[in-house]
Amino acid sequence: MRGLGRVRRTLALLAMAVALAGCGRAVEQRGTDPQGGAAALPAVLVNDSLSVEDRCIACHRGVLDPRHKLDPQPLTTHPGRLLDIHSPLRFGCTSCHGGDGGAAGVRETHGACSSRLGFLVGDAAEIACGKCHLNEVELDGAPRLSHGRALLRRSHCDGCHEIGEAARSGQPGPDLAGIARRTNPSWLFRWLKNPRDYADNARMPRYQLEDRYVDALVGYLMTFRGEAPFDTTAFPPGDAERGKNLVRLSFCISCHAIEGKGGRDAIDLGRVGNKLTRGWMLRLLSDTHGADPSSPMPQYRFTPAQVADVAAYFREELTDPSFEGVEADSALDRLGAWWPDEARRVDVGRRLFKELRCGNCHAFPGGEGWIRVAPILSRLGEKKTSDLPWGTTRFARTLEDYVWRKVENPLVFATAPHRFKMPTYDFTPEEARDATIALLAQADLPVLPEAFVVRDSTDAALPLPGEFGRLVRRYRCLSCHSVNGIGHNISYDLGAEGSRAQRDWIYQYLKLPYTIRPILTVRMPIFNLTDEEARILADGIADSWRDARADSAGDFPAGPRELEAGRRLFERSGCRSCHQVGATGGYVGPSFTSGTPMARRLRRGWIVRWLQNPQAIKPDVLEPRYGFSEAEARALAAYLMTLGPTGEGSAR
Repeated sequence: MRGLGRVRRTLALLAMAVALAGCGRAVEQRGTDPQGGAAALPAVLVNDSLSVEDRCIACHRGVLDPRHKLDPQPLTTHPGRLLDIHSPLRFGCTSCHGGDGGAAGVRETHGACSSRLGFLVGDAAEIACGKCHLNEVELDGAPRLSHGRALLRRSHCDGCHEIGEAARSGQPGPDLAGIARRTNPSWLFRWLKNPRDYADNARMPRYQLEDRYVDALVGYLMTFRGEAPFDTTAFPPGDAERGKNLVRLSFCISCHAIEGKGGRDAIDLGRVGNKLTRGWMLRLLSDTHGADPSSPMPQYRFTPAQVADVAAYFREELTDPSFEGVEADSALDRLGAWWPDEARRVDVGRRLFKELRCGNCHAFPGGEGWIRVAPILSRLGEKKTSDLPWGTTRFARTLEDYVWRKVENPLVFATAPHRFKMPTYDFTPEEARDATIALLAQADLPVLPEAFVVRDSTDAALPLPGEFGRLVRRYRCLSCHSVNGIGHNISYDLGAEGSRAQRDWIYQYLKLPYTIRPILTVRMPIFNLTDEEARILADGIADSWRDARADSAGDFPAGPRELEAGRRLFERSGCRSCHQVGATGGYVGPSFTSGTPMARRLRRGWIVRWLQNPQAIKPDVLEPRYGFSEAEARALAAYLMTLGPTGEGSAR
């Protein structure tokens, strides 16, 4: 792919993926010959259900043999561990790379492709992953495709385009009903001109509009006054210093950055005082889900005085006077003055709001019945290059070049009077490349047998019964955690938490969370749960989210011999390099001794299973797989359970 190749030359060519999620099938192991090399593949790789009949291995003879890792093509080993899961015996070669696997010559093999995208190699080969992995966004082993799909979701491209299963439906922007009571015209003008001028991680794209049309949009949006003003009489004036301390204790920076420091999953709060009125701040903090039912933010149990303190901190310290000052934007002193009267201003704004399809991302009063009118991208691969609107450009006439350049700069092909309506997302070249891979992975794909199709369960509904479910939703546990793959992965999966942690420790931790892994910036917020809420959540987690394999590994004797063997393994394996033990050790992994001792925090069976294969529980974990036998894992687990606050264990 020539267009993507240009970017690769500047950004570093990545090898094909490692260990994809593998169609949910068992791994097919490589065989070895007596000399230590890989077992020879048959002369022809055949899979009728995939229309595969490949003779590629006639030239690529060392594809499975690690001894040929440094050899040149075509003799070199296949990069990464992809073939450990996607065995060529099952998938062949052309199902991922394209080409004619039955041809005799290189030109015929690599040049004869059923896809218009040509022969796929390097990071472009990740396009083919979309054939089987229809909607997975976090696809292990396909970093470019995963990043691209995440960008498509974050940018909500499916608000205007039909993309395919990897898109996420719904309206990501806030409901615009009542926006006139939530913000002020000067902030709104600057925001609409360039959202990233307010926050560099803003999700809203930039429409390249003249100031007078931005002003017209402001005039129209300020007619959305919504319900009566929020009653603020129950809230005292507030103290900014107390509010600052409360924001710190609540670990708001786990999701929000404050002046550039903190999380990137929500808007930077560094200028929130410019954006929100005090009345809306008080409502949002005191009744988060009433103000915004779709908000991923948990409902904190703040008192009215605490809500007022946080609002005071936001309004007094997290502001930027230049953002609303006329000296920062000369157009601000002309708000409402571009038009002969307010009625004309509002009417132009209304028509522009409709023309730009703002309602595809935002709910608004009277906004039912909006439809996606942009080109259908789920069939992008069927586009002929001769049918694409190239304008006056002289770029290479390939589909991938067109998509890449269009994503990077939506107006690059525009010519008067065809100015196009796609906004600018200010993607970096790398982001544009990855988004292009994701778009092409959704397009021109044949229908595969169901046995090869993999669908992600991240967005599936999780059964959460009764009061336990209500509290999980109130505190938005799944905004940070997943449960057996359902939810988000800011923190770790809780699907086996009832088998991992002891119920009493879960209760105490929910009441007063503390730092387990000092190296991480993400922290569990202090929700100020009542005793009853903590009890219900602890019981629900301990009873519902369990792993039978870990539970079954928990019962075994641990005498002096096992404890001494565990101590030796502990020292030999260098556990202190990453884990803090008493006053010594590293900070990469969780501390073994700070807070609650392991004997009162974790369950022995889960530790055994973790020690045997940590990657089976958390694939991206940094901890090495030492290859402990079951007896060794039990001995080491038994010793770890004896570690006290000072770090001294028992081998007696």
